[in-house]
Amino acid sequence: MKTLSFYTGIILLLLVSCTPDDEVISTDPSFQLQFSVDTVYFDTLFTTKEDEGIDMRSVTQRFMVYNNSENAVNISEISLNDPNSVYSMLINGQNEDIINNTLLRGGDSMLVLTEANVPYQNADDIRELNGQISFFTNGNRQAIQLNAYAEDPFYVSGGPILVGDVVWEKGRPYVITDSLYISQNASLTANAGTRIVFDNGAKLLISGSLQLMGTSQDTIRLESIRLDGQYENAPGQWDGLFFDSLSHDNKIHGTLIKNARVGVLMYHNDNDDIIDLDIEGSTIQNMSQVGVAITNSDVRIVNTIISHTISYAYAHAGGGKCDFYYNTIVNSNTGFFREDPSVAFESTNEVIQLNLVNNIIWGNLSNELVVTEGVNFNSITNNILKTSSDQFDPETNLINIDPYFRYPFTYNFDLADDSPARGAGIDVNGITVDQRGENRTSPPDIGALQWIPEEE
Repeated sequence: MKTLSFYTGIILLLLVSCTPDDEVISTDPSFQLQFSVDTVYFDTLFTTKEDEGIDMRSVTQRFMVYNNSENAVNISEISLNDPNSVYSMLINGQNEDIINNTLLRGGDSMLVLTEANVPYQNADDIRELNGQISFFTNGNRQAIQLNAYAEDPFYVSGGPILVGDVVWEKGRPYVITDSLYISQNASLTANAGTRIVFDNGAKLLISGSLQLMGTSQDTIRLESIRLDGQYENAPGQWDGLFFDSLSHDNKIHGTLIKNARVGVLMYHNDNDDIIDLDIEGSTIQNMSQVGVAITNSDVRIVNTIISHTISYAYAHAGGGKCDFYYNTIVNSNTGFFREDPSVAFESTNEVIQLNLVNNIIWGNLSNELVVTEGVNFNSITNNILKTSSDQFDPETNLINIDPYFRYPFTYNFDLADDSPARGAGIDVNGITVDQRGENRTSPPDIGALQWIPEEE
Protein backbone atom coordinates (compact mmCIF):
# COMPACT_ATOMS: atom_id res chain seq x y z
CA MET A 1 0.00 0.00 0.00
CA LYS A 2 2.87 2.32 0.89
CA THR A 3 4.54 1.36 -2.37
CA LEU A 4 1.39 2.29 -4.35
CA SER A 5 1.10 5.65 -2.59
CA PHE A 6 4.77 6.32 -3.25
CA TYR A 7 4.46 5.67 -6.98
CA THR A 8 1.21 7.67 -7.20
CA GLY A 9 2.98 10.65 -5.63
CA ILE A 10 5.87 10.34 -8.04
CA ILE A 11 3.49 10.31 -11.03
CA LEU A 12 1.60 13.39 -9.80
CA LEU A 13 4.88 15.20 -9.24
CA LEU A 14 6.02 14.36 -12.75
CA LEU A 15 2.72 15.56 -14.21
CA VAL A 16 2.95 18.88 -12.39
CA SER A 17 6.58 19.38 -13.37
CA CYS A 18 5.70 18.72 -17.04
CA THR A 19 3.01 21.45 -17.20
CA PRO A 20 4.27 24.19 -19.57
CA ASP A 21 4.95 27.55 -17.91
CA ASP A 22 2.44 29.29 -20.22
CA GLU A 23 -0.32 27.09 -18.80
CA VAL A 24 0.58 27.56 -15.15
CA ILE A 25 -1.93 30.07 -13.81
CA SER A 26 -0.31 32.97 -12.01
CA THR A 27 -1.84 34.23 -8.77
CA ASP A 28 0.62 37.09 -8.42
CA PRO A 29 -1.37 40.09 -7.01
CA SER A 30 0.92 42.53 -8.87
CA PHE A 31 0.15 41.03 -12.28
CA GLN A 32 -0.77 43.55 -15.02
CA LEU A 33 -2.28 42.99 -18.47
CA GLN A 34 -0.99 45.10 -21.35
CA PHE A 35 -3.26 46.81 -23.91
CA SER A 36 -2.76 48.16 -27.44
CA VAL A 37 -4.64 51.36 -26.51
CA ASP A 38 -5.83 53.05 -23.36
CA THR A 39 -8.88 54.67 -25.01
CA VAL A 40 -11.07 53.58 -27.91
CA TYR A 41 -12.25 56.65 -29.81
CA PHE A 42 -15.23 56.73 -32.15
CA ASP A 43 -15.59 59.60 -34.60
CA THR A 44 -18.68 61.75 -34.23
CA LEU A 45 -21.56 59.38 -34.86
CA PHE A 46 -24.94 59.93 -36.41
CA THR A 47 -27.72 58.53 -34.27
CA THR A 48 -29.98 55.60 -35.07
CA LYS A 49 -33.62 56.41 -35.81
CA GLU A 50 -35.38 53.10 -35.39
CA ASP A 51 -38.88 54.35 -36.21
CA GLU A 52 -37.69 55.13 -39.76
CA GLY A 53 -35.53 52.03 -40.09
CA ILE A 54 -32.32 54.08 -40.06
CA ASP A 55 -29.47 52.15 -38.45
CA MET A 56 -26.32 54.21 -37.90
CA ARG A 57 -24.26 51.89 -35.74
CA SER A 58 -20.56 52.69 -35.75
CA VAL A 59 -17.77 50.85 -37.44
CA THR A 60 -16.27 48.09 -35.30
CA GLN A 61 -13.29 49.28 -33.30
CA ARG A 62 -10.80 46.78 -31.95
CA PHE A 63 -7.99 46.57 -29.44
CA MET A 64 -5.63 43.87 -28.19
CA VAL A 65 -5.08 42.52 -24.68
CA TYR A 66 -1.63 41.04 -24.03
CA ASN A 67 -0.30 38.70 -21.39
CA ASN A 68 3.42 39.36 -21.52
CA SER A 69 4.30 37.09 -18.60
CA GLU A 70 5.49 33.51 -18.99
CA ASN A 71 2.53 32.16 -17.00
CA ALA A 72 -1.16 32.04 -17.81
CA VAL A 73 -3.66 34.26 -16.04
CA ASN A 74 -7.34 33.88 -15.33
CA ILE A 75 -9.22 37.09 -16.09
CA SER A 76 -11.98 36.57 -13.57
CA GLU A 77 -14.27 39.19 -15.07
CA ILE A 78 -14.44 41.40 -18.17
CA SER A 79 -17.31 43.86 -17.78
CA LEU A 80 -18.78 46.70 -19.81
CA ASN A 81 -19.66 49.81 -17.83
CA ASP A 82 -21.97 51.79 -20.12
CA PRO A 83 -24.25 54.30 -18.36
CA ASN A 84 -25.79 55.41 -21.67
CA SER A 85 -26.38 51.88 -23.04
CA VAL A 86 -24.78 52.64 -26.42
CA TYR A 87 -21.75 50.32 -26.49
CA SER A 88 -21.35 46.59 -27.06
CA MET A 89 -18.33 44.29 -26.82
CA LEU A 90 -17.47 40.96 -28.41
CA ILE A 91 -14.78 38.66 -26.98
CA ASN A 92 -14.13 35.12 -28.18
CA GLY A 93 -17.53 35.02 -29.84
CA GLN A 94 -19.33 36.17 -26.68
CA ASN A 95 -21.43 39.30 -27.03
CA GLU A 96 -22.17 39.97 -23.37
CA ASP A 97 -21.82 42.85 -20.93
CA ILE A 98 -20.07 40.57 -18.41
CA ILE A 99 -17.78 37.66 -19.30
CA ASN A 100 -16.37 35.52 -16.49
CA ASN A 101 -13.21 33.41 -16.21
CA THR A 102 -11.29 33.99 -19.42
CA LEU A 103 -7.96 32.16 -19.52
CA LEU A 104 -5.11 33.95 -21.28
CA ARG A 105 -1.98 31.85 -21.68
CA GLY A 106 1.49 33.23 -21.12
CA GLY A 107 2.76 35.25 -24.07
CA ASP A 108 -0.68 35.16 -25.69
CA SER A 109 -3.08 37.92 -26.71
CA MET A 110 -6.82 38.45 -27.08
CA LEU A 111 -8.85 40.59 -29.49
CA VAL A 112 -11.70 42.73 -28.17
CA LEU A 113 -14.28 44.17 -30.60
CA THR A 114 -16.55 47.05 -29.64
CA GLU A 115 -19.27 49.08 -31.38
CA ALA A 116 -21.46 52.07 -30.58
CA ASN A 117 -25.08 52.59 -31.56
CA VAL A 118 -26.63 55.81 -30.26
CA PRO A 119 -30.42 56.34 -30.28
CA TYR A 120 -31.94 59.45 -31.86
CA GLN A 121 -33.03 62.18 -29.42
CA ASN A 122 -33.83 65.07 -31.81
CA ALA A 123 -31.37 67.30 -29.96
CA ASP A 124 -29.38 70.20 -31.38
CA ASP A 125 -26.26 69.69 -29.29
CA ILE A 126 -23.49 67.19 -29.93
CA ARG A 127 -23.25 64.97 -26.85
CA GLU A 128 -20.30 63.07 -25.41
CA LEU A 129 -20.77 59.43 -24.42
CA ASN A 130 -18.23 57.65 -22.22
CA GLY A 131 -17.92 54.07 -21.06
CA GLN A 132 -15.36 51.55 -19.83
CA ILE A 133 -14.36 47.94 -20.34
CA SER A 134 -12.90 46.64 -17.07
CA PHE A 135 -10.57 43.64 -16.63
CA PHE A 136 -10.21 41.96 -13.20
CA THR A 137 -7.17 39.74 -12.66
CA ASN A 138 -5.81 38.46 -9.33
CA GLY A 139 -7.76 41.12 -7.46
CA ASN A 140 -6.58 43.99 -9.74
CA ARG A 141 -8.78 46.14 -11.95
CA GLN A 142 -7.63 47.68 -15.25
CA ALA A 143 -9.89 49.61 -17.64
CA ILE A 144 -10.02 50.73 -21.25
CA GLN A 145 -11.98 53.94 -21.82
CA LEU A 146 -14.64 54.25 -24.53
CA ASN A 147 -15.31 57.68 -25.98
CA ALA A 148 -17.74 58.86 -28.64
CA TYR A 149 -19.58 61.98 -29.70
CA ALA A 150 -23.03 61.75 -31.27
CA GLU A 151 -25.29 64.15 -33.11
CA ASP A 152 -28.86 63.98 -34.34
CA PRO A 153 -29.01 65.03 -38.01
CA PHE A 154 -32.03 65.92 -40.08
CA TYR A 155 -32.68 62.72 -42.02
CA VAL A 156 -33.87 62.97 -45.62
CA SER A 157 -35.06 59.45 -46.38
CA GLY A 158 -37.45 57.59 -48.61
CA GLY A 159 -36.60 59.37 -51.87
CA PRO A 160 -38.61 62.55 -51.15
CA ILE A 161 -39.60 65.12 -53.78
CA LEU A 162 -38.89 68.69 -52.79
CA VAL A 163 -41.51 71.27 -53.77
CA GLY A 164 -41.57 75.00 -53.15
CA ASP A 165 -38.61 77.07 -52.02
CA VAL A 166 -36.69 75.37 -49.21
CA VAL A 167 -33.78 76.81 -47.22
CA TRP A 168 -31.31 74.73 -45.22
CA GLU A 169 -29.30 76.51 -42.55
CA LYS A 170 -26.01 75.85 -40.81
CA GLY A 171 -26.30 73.64 -37.74
CA ARG A 172 -27.34 70.03 -37.59
CA PRO A 173 -26.26 68.13 -40.73
CA TYR A 174 -28.71 66.91 -43.35
CA VAL A 175 -28.27 63.20 -44.08
CA ILE A 176 -29.65 61.99 -47.42
CA THR A 177 -30.08 58.23 -47.11
CA ASP A 178 -31.08 57.43 -50.71
CA SER A 179 -31.99 60.38 -52.96
CA LEU A 180 -33.58 63.80 -52.97
CA TYR A 181 -35.35 65.17 -56.04
CA ILE A 182 -35.78 68.94 -56.49
CA SER A 183 -38.81 69.28 -58.74
CA GLN A 184 -39.07 71.66 -61.70
CA ASN A 185 -40.60 74.67 -59.92
CA ALA A 186 -38.78 74.12 -56.63
CA SER A 187 -35.51 75.39 -55.22
CA LEU A 188 -33.15 74.32 -52.48
CA THR A 189 -30.86 76.95 -50.97
CA ALA A 190 -28.16 75.88 -48.53
CA ASN A 191 -26.64 78.77 -46.64
CA ALA A 192 -23.01 79.10 -45.56
CA GLY A 193 -21.75 76.38 -43.26
CA THR A 194 -24.44 73.84 -44.14
CA ARG A 195 -23.30 70.22 -44.11
CA ILE A 196 -25.02 67.70 -46.41
CA VAL A 197 -24.09 64.06 -45.91
CA PHE A 198 -24.87 61.24 -48.36
CA ASP A 199 -25.28 57.57 -47.54
CA ASN A 200 -23.82 54.93 -49.84
CA GLY A 201 -25.25 55.39 -53.36
CA ALA A 202 -27.34 58.44 -52.44
CA LYS A 203 -27.73 61.32 -54.90
CA LEU A 204 -29.25 64.76 -55.44
CA LEU A 205 -31.42 65.14 -58.56
CA ILE A 206 -32.24 68.66 -59.74
CA SER A 207 -34.96 69.72 -62.16
CA GLY A 208 -35.47 73.04 -60.38
CA SER A 209 -32.74 75.18 -58.81
CA LEU A 210 -29.91 74.35 -56.42
CA GLN A 211 -28.09 77.19 -54.71
CA LEU A 212 -25.18 76.27 -52.46
CA MET A 213 -24.15 79.61 -51.02
CA GLY A 214 -21.01 78.96 -48.99
CA THR A 215 -18.20 81.42 -48.40
CA SER A 216 -14.43 81.20 -48.14
CA GLN A 217 -14.77 81.52 -44.36
CA ASP A 218 -17.77 79.20 -43.92
CA THR A 219 -17.72 76.39 -46.47
CA ILE A 220 -20.65 74.15 -47.34
CA ARG A 221 -19.68 70.47 -47.26
CA LEU A 222 -21.15 67.69 -49.40
CA GLU A 223 -19.56 64.42 -48.36
CA SER A 224 -20.06 60.75 -47.63
CA ILE A 225 -21.40 59.35 -44.40
CA ARG A 226 -18.12 57.53 -43.72
CA LEU A 227 -15.10 59.74 -43.05
CA ASP A 228 -13.20 57.59 -40.58
CA GLY A 229 -9.83 55.98 -41.29
CA GLN A 230 -9.49 54.61 -44.80
CA TYR A 231 -12.76 56.22 -45.92
CA GLU A 232 -11.64 59.81 -45.34
CA ASN A 233 -10.49 60.26 -48.94
CA ALA A 234 -12.04 57.21 -50.61
CA PRO A 235 -13.86 57.98 -53.90
CA GLY A 236 -17.20 56.59 -55.03
CA GLN A 237 -19.04 56.47 -51.68
CA TRP A 238 -22.12 58.36 -52.94
CA ASP A 239 -23.52 59.12 -56.37
CA GLY A 240 -23.26 62.91 -56.91
CA LEU A 241 -25.26 65.91 -58.15
CA PHE A 242 -27.32 65.46 -61.31
CA PHE A 243 -28.85 68.46 -63.12
CA ASP A 244 -31.33 67.72 -65.90
CA SER A 245 -32.44 69.86 -68.85
CA LEU A 246 -35.13 71.63 -66.80
CA SER A 247 -32.78 72.92 -64.10
CA HIS A 248 -31.86 76.61 -63.98
CA ASP A 249 -30.17 79.30 -61.86
CA ASN A 250 -27.81 76.82 -60.22
CA LYS A 251 -24.94 78.01 -58.04
CA ILE A 252 -22.21 76.11 -56.22
CA HIS A 253 -20.26 78.69 -54.24
CA GLY A 254 -17.85 78.09 -51.39
CA THR A 255 -18.55 74.36 -51.39
CA LEU A 256 -16.50 71.22 -50.85
CA ILE A 257 -17.74 68.17 -52.77
CA LYS A 258 -15.79 64.99 -52.05
CA ASN A 259 -15.77 61.19 -52.23
CA ALA A 260 -18.57 60.72 -54.79
CA ARG A 261 -18.86 58.81 -58.05
CA VAL A 262 -19.56 62.01 -60.03
CA GLY A 263 -19.19 65.47 -58.56
CA VAL A 264 -21.48 67.35 -60.95
CA LEU A 265 -23.27 66.12 -64.07
CA MET A 266 -25.37 68.55 -66.13
CA TYR A 267 -27.31 68.18 -69.35
CA HIS A 268 -29.10 71.28 -70.55
CA ASN A 269 -30.59 71.34 -74.03
CA ASP A 270 -31.02 75.07 -74.58
CA ASN A 271 -29.88 77.59 -77.18
CA ASP A 272 -29.38 80.67 -75.01
CA ASP A 273 -26.23 81.94 -73.32
CA ILE A 274 -27.69 82.31 -69.82
CA ILE A 275 -25.47 80.64 -67.23
CA ASP A 276 -27.06 77.35 -66.19
CA LEU A 277 -24.45 76.52 -63.56
CA ASP A 278 -22.08 78.86 -61.72
CA ILE A 279 -19.29 77.23 -59.69
CA GLU A 280 -17.10 79.59 -57.71
CA GLY A 281 -14.63 79.24 -54.86
CA SER A 282 -15.28 75.52 -54.53
CA THR A 283 -13.34 72.26 -54.33
CA ILE A 284 -14.30 68.97 -55.99
CA GLN A 285 -12.10 65.98 -55.15
CA ASN A 286 -11.91 62.19 -54.89
CA MET A 287 -14.32 61.17 -57.64
CA SER A 288 -14.38 57.58 -58.86
CA GLN A 289 -15.44 58.83 -62.29
CA VAL A 290 -15.78 62.48 -63.34
CA GLY A 291 -15.39 65.66 -61.35
CA VAL A 292 -17.62 67.86 -63.55
CA ALA A 293 -19.35 66.61 -66.72
CA ILE A 294 -21.21 69.16 -68.86
CA THR A 295 -23.32 68.55 -71.97
CA ASN A 296 -24.75 71.43 -74.02
CA SER A 297 -24.84 73.79 -71.04
CA ASP A 298 -23.61 77.27 -70.21
CA VAL A 299 -21.27 77.22 -67.24
CA ARG A 300 -18.99 79.59 -65.38
CA ILE A 301 -16.25 78.14 -63.18
CA VAL A 302 -14.02 80.44 -61.13
CA ASN A 303 -11.45 79.98 -58.33
CA THR A 304 -12.21 76.27 -58.11
CA ILE A 305 -9.96 73.26 -57.44
CA ILE A 306 -10.77 69.91 -59.04
CA SER A 307 -8.42 67.06 -58.15
CA HIS A 308 -8.06 63.33 -57.61
CA THR A 309 -10.58 62.15 -60.17
CA ILE A 310 -10.07 58.72 -61.70
CA SER A 311 -11.51 59.81 -65.04
CA TYR A 312 -11.92 63.38 -66.32
CA ALA A 313 -11.73 66.24 -63.85
CA TYR A 314 -13.74 68.42 -66.25
CA ALA A 315 -15.39 67.23 -69.47
CA HIS A 316 -17.54 69.43 -71.71
CA ALA A 317 -19.37 68.16 -74.78
CA GLY A 318 -22.26 69.00 -77.06
CA GLY A 319 -22.16 72.79 -77.18
CA GLY A 320 -22.75 75.60 -74.73
CA LYS A 321 -20.52 78.25 -73.23
CA CYS A 322 -17.66 77.69 -70.79
CA ASP A 323 -16.04 80.56 -68.90
CA PHE A 324 -13.10 78.99 -67.07
CA TYR A 325 -11.14 81.47 -64.91
CA TYR A 326 -8.52 81.02 -62.20
CA ASN A 327 -8.99 77.29 -61.65
CA THR A 328 -6.54 74.63 -60.48
CA ILE A 329 -7.09 71.21 -62.07
CA VAL A 330 -4.66 68.53 -60.88
CA ASN A 331 -4.56 64.76 -61.35
CA SER A 332 -1.12 63.52 -60.41
CA ASN A 333 -1.50 61.23 -57.40
CA THR A 334 -4.92 59.59 -57.52
CA GLY A 335 -3.62 56.17 -56.56
CA PHE A 336 -5.44 54.66 -59.57
CA PHE A 337 -4.52 53.99 -63.18
CA ARG A 338 -5.67 56.86 -65.38
CA GLU A 339 -5.94 57.11 -69.14
CA ASP A 340 -8.36 60.06 -69.61
CA PRO A 341 -6.98 63.60 -69.59
CA SER A 342 -7.89 65.94 -66.76
CA VAL A 343 -9.78 68.33 -69.06
CA ALA A 344 -11.50 67.65 -72.38
CA PHE A 345 -13.69 69.68 -74.75
CA GLU A 346 -15.50 68.23 -77.75
CA SER A 347 -18.71 68.94 -79.64
CA THR A 348 -20.16 67.41 -82.76
CA ASN A 349 -23.32 69.53 -82.53
CA GLU A 350 -23.37 73.11 -81.31
CA VAL A 351 -20.05 74.91 -80.95
CA ILE A 352 -18.55 75.25 -77.46
CA GLN A 353 -17.60 78.87 -76.80
CA LEU A 354 -14.49 78.58 -74.62
CA ASN A 355 -12.73 81.14 -72.44
CA LEU A 356 -9.75 79.60 -70.65
CA VAL A 357 -7.86 82.21 -68.66
CA ASN A 358 -5.46 82.02 -65.68
CA ASN A 359 -5.87 78.29 -65.11
CA ILE A 360 -3.50 75.50 -64.07
CA ILE A 361 -4.23 72.17 -65.78
CA TRP A 362 -1.71 69.61 -64.61
CA GLY A 363 -1.21 65.90 -63.95
CA ASN A 364 0.97 62.87 -64.49
CA LEU A 365 -0.15 62.18 -68.09
CA SER A 366 1.69 63.71 -71.00
CA ASN A 367 -1.55 65.23 -72.29
CA GLU A 368 -3.90 66.58 -69.60
CA LEU A 369 -5.85 68.93 -71.90
CA VAL A 370 -7.57 67.64 -75.02
CA VAL A 371 -9.61 69.90 -77.32
CA THR A 372 -10.94 68.19 -80.43
CA GLU A 373 -13.65 69.43 -82.79
CA GLY A 374 -16.44 71.93 -82.33
CA VAL A 375 -14.69 74.34 -79.96
CA ASN A 376 -14.28 78.07 -80.55
CA PHE A 377 -11.24 79.52 -78.78
CA ASN A 378 -12.57 82.89 -77.63
CA SER A 379 -9.69 83.46 -75.23
CA ILE A 380 -7.02 80.92 -74.29
CA THR A 381 -4.37 82.81 -72.43
CA ASN A 382 -2.13 82.98 -69.36
CA ASN A 383 -2.60 79.33 -68.42
CA ILE A 384 -0.17 76.64 -67.26
CA LEU A 385 -1.04 73.63 -69.42
CA LYS A 386 0.26 70.06 -69.43
CA THR A 387 -0.32 69.10 -73.05
CA SER A 388 1.27 67.43 -76.05
CA SER A 389 -0.89 69.47 -78.44
CA ASP A 390 0.38 72.40 -80.50
CA GLN A 391 -3.05 74.11 -80.42
CA PHE A 392 -2.10 76.45 -77.60
CA ASP A 393 0.08 79.50 -78.07
CA PRO A 394 3.32 79.15 -76.04
CA GLU A 395 3.76 82.92 -76.24
CA THR A 396 0.65 83.51 -74.12
CA ASN A 397 0.56 80.27 -72.12
CA LEU A 398 3.14 78.31 -70.12
CA ILE A 399 3.26 74.90 -71.78
CA ASN A 400 4.54 71.87 -69.81
CA ILE A 401 6.14 74.01 -67.14
CA ASP A 402 5.68 72.56 -63.66
CA PRO A 403 3.56 74.92 -61.53
CA TYR A 404 5.36 73.83 -58.34
CA PHE A 405 2.64 73.31 -55.78
CA ARG A 406 3.63 73.45 -52.15
CA TYR A 407 2.37 70.03 -50.93
CA PRO A 408 0.20 68.44 -53.66
CA PHE A 409 0.25 64.96 -52.12
CA THR A 410 -1.65 66.33 -49.11
CA TYR A 411 -4.25 68.18 -51.20
CA ASN A 412 -2.37 71.44 -50.66
CA PHE A 413 -2.17 73.26 -54.00
CA ASP A 414 -0.71 76.47 -52.64
CA LEU A 415 1.95 77.85 -54.95
CA ALA A 416 5.53 77.30 -53.87
CA ASP A 417 7.78 80.33 -53.52
CA ASP A 418 9.46 79.62 -56.86
CA SER A 419 6.26 78.76 -58.77
CA PRO A 420 6.16 80.13 -62.34
CA ALA A 421 2.44 80.80 -61.76
CA ARG A 422 3.26 83.76 -59.53
CA GLY A 423 2.41 87.04 -61.25
CA ALA A 424 1.90 85.28 -64.58
CA GLY A 425 -1.85 85.92 -64.97
CA ILE A 426 -3.87 88.78 -66.38
CA ASP A 427 -6.55 90.78 -64.63
CA VAL A 428 -10.10 89.52 -65.16
CA ASN A 429 -12.85 92.03 -64.66
CA GLY A 430 -14.91 91.40 -61.54
CA ILE A 431 -12.61 88.76 -59.99
CA THR A 432 -10.55 90.42 -57.25
CA VAL A 433 -10.02 87.62 -54.70
CA ASP A 434 -8.95 83.97 -54.79
CA GLN A 435 -10.69 80.90 -53.38
CA ARG A 436 -9.68 81.78 -49.82
CA GLY A 437 -10.75 85.39 -50.12
CA GLU A 438 -7.17 86.64 -50.49
CA ASN A 439 -6.85 89.75 -52.66
CA ARG A 440 -5.52 89.18 -56.15
CA THR A 441 -2.37 91.07 -57.04
CA SER A 442 -1.98 92.86 -60.36
CA PRO A 443 -0.82 91.03 -62.34
CA PRO A 444 -2.43 88.11 -60.48
CA ASP A 445 -1.13 84.61 -59.88
CA ILE A 446 -2.40 81.77 -62.06
CA GLY A 447 -4.70 79.21 -60.44
CA ALA A 448 -7.34 79.16 -57.71
CA LEU A 449 -4.96 80.16 -54.94
CA GLN A 450 -2.98 83.38 -54.80
CA TRP A 451 0.49 82.85 -53.35
CA ILE A 452 0.85 83.55 -49.63
CA PRO A 453 3.94 83.08 -47.44
CA GLU A 454 4.14 79.70 -45.76
CA GLU A 455 3.40 79.75 -42.07
CA GLU A 456 6.34 78.71 -39.91
